[in-house]
Amino acid sequence: MGKKLGLAIVGILAVGIIYYFTAGSSQLTAQIKTQVDAELTHLQTEGFSIKNREIAKTKEHFVLSFDEPKKIAHFFRSQGVQLNVNDAALLEGLQVGIDVHYLNDAYSAVSFDMYPITLPTAITSSLKDEKEMQTLAQVEKMLDKKTFLMHFAINKLGNGFKGYVKDINEVLQGEKNIELKMKDFTFSGDIQNNRIHSLKQNLKQLTMQVPHEMLVSFDALESDYVVTGQTLYDYTIQYSIGNINIDTNQNLNFQTSELTLKSISVVKDGLASGSMHSTVKKMEASSKGKKYVFDNFVFDINAHNLDIRAFEKLQQVDVNNETEINTLIQTLISKGVQFEIPKLSIDNIEESGKKLDGFTVTAKVNIDKTLNIAASQVNPLAALSAIDANVNITLSQELFEIIAQQPQAIMALMLFQPKDVNGQKAYTLELKDGKLTVNDTPVN
Repeated sequence: MGKKLGLAIVGILAVGIIYYFTAGSSQLTAQIKTQVDAELTHLQTEGFSIKNREIAKTKEHFVLSFDEPKKIAHFFRSQGVQLNVNDAALLEGLQVGIDVHYLNDAYSAVSFDMYPITLPTAITSSLKDEKEMQTLAQVEKMLDKKTFLMHFAINKLGNGFKGYVKDINEVLQGEKNIELKMKDFTFSGDIQNNRIHSLKQNLKQLTMQVPHEMLVSFDALESDYVVTGQTLYDYTIQYSIGNINIDTNQNLNFQTSELTLKSISVVKDGLASGSMHSTVKKMEASSKGKKYVFDNFVFDINAHNLDIRAFEKLQQVDVNNETEINTLIQTLISKGVQFEIPKLSIDNIEESGKKLDGFTVTAKVNIDKTLNIAASQVNPLAALSAIDANVNITLSQELFEIIAQQPQAIMALMLFQPKDVNGQKAYTLELKDGKLTVNDTPVN
């Protein structure tokens, strides 16, 4: 829950507040203040309250309180932040201190320092025992000294912004100390028509460590988001992470290098289509004296014909309302949905120094609009006639031989023999008219 809350808070503050204070930022201080007054008044109709406001000639301070989750979720969805009611409920009770400076330097028309001053009720109410309360007391001391501070400034033309999150170097003390470090988190972007058009983020390092027991670290994180159309779902976004390292004293270690991801979403005639291309240059895993290395991991996936209005409503529905969820999913696929995996592959696999060629998987799945969601929950086999699927798996000879030695695979390999294609082992799985075949052999 902590990770989800952290991401939600950063997303809300960076996107929502930037949007709401862009208009008028190239005006004189008095005009900017008038705009801020108007927007703060509006925020109080959107589930927030403003407390402890102090106004001076060129600066002011107030506290933004997250009070009504349903209104807050609706507000941020309207601004492009994908936050459902249940996620917003996790933020209830959060209070953020905001220091505003007008015409503070040559760049900025207005700038903000934002820092949480109280934690959400979902966190504070869940802590019961003495150890948890001691941890809470330490976190509250961090809040008092503004450990988690974000600064951003909007330029005098009102068409751009930049900012940073203050470096973190803290230790949560207890039976096992937890070290938290974050270094060089910066961001910048462009504004068009009072909305964020692009956002770039860079983070040099993020680390959480329990000395001699566990280390989780991320290095060289970058992201680049650009709006490409008229809706909230027309965008291109790219991520990259230089290195990920997870190390434990249980002789388990996992590392990746050069991870990239690019996602594109387009809306046409009320239907959304999207694609994702991801790669990892190298993954290494070691456990109990064995080491595995995977070279050049690729995963591509596409989706087409998702009803965008149904998707938006799914973000708002109560997760316990099964009937409404089923109705919306039925609408979501009402035009017929296609999913495709153009490529899922690993070039090479190395086990304890022995190197093998890898595998490739491709797949296509078509879901017909006749699929009845409610009926398929009662009888899953009823859904098969509305789904066509084709999956192709190609394995190197060496990898196939290793799999064939596993007890779990022996029976399946006896029933379904692979095809030999260019020195590799190949399987084709096909689901059509409710019938499944493997290399043309029916599965009964």
